[in-house]
Amino acid sequence: MPSPIRNVTFDCADPYTLAEFWSRVVGGRPHPENAPGADEAFVETPDGHPGLLFLRVPEGKTVKNRVHLDLGPQGAGRDAELDRLLGIGATRLDDFRRPDGTGFVVLADPEGNEFCIERGDEELAAAGDTGD
Repeated sequence: MPSPIRNVTFDCADPYTLAEFWSRVVGGRPHPENAPGADEAFVETPDGHPGLLFLRVPEGKTVKNRVHLDLGPQGAGRDAELDRLLGIGATRLDDFRRPDGTGFVVLADPEGNEFCIERGDEELAAAGDTGD
């Protein structure tokens, strides 16, 4: 019997702020009970995707993530989505885009959690590809 992923959980210093950021990234809805200063916050994601749960922990992030999210934008290309994410508070860490249009960009959220932005669905379909 399988065990589907119900939530992806982030340890963090400020659950409310991180939930607000990630709700904008994934187009999710912050849970109505999320509150500044609370020890946890939740983002309901669209289309039955796993939820995002943010839990306050006392220690800060000290090393690279062992697991990270790879995002594939819908309705926008990778580069347009990169600009949008930088505009809402992401930080560019590394750029692995290639001249042929493949590749990805490594970003960090406001607390330094790494994630990647890959080519968008339309870009993949136009290239006859399924991913980078």
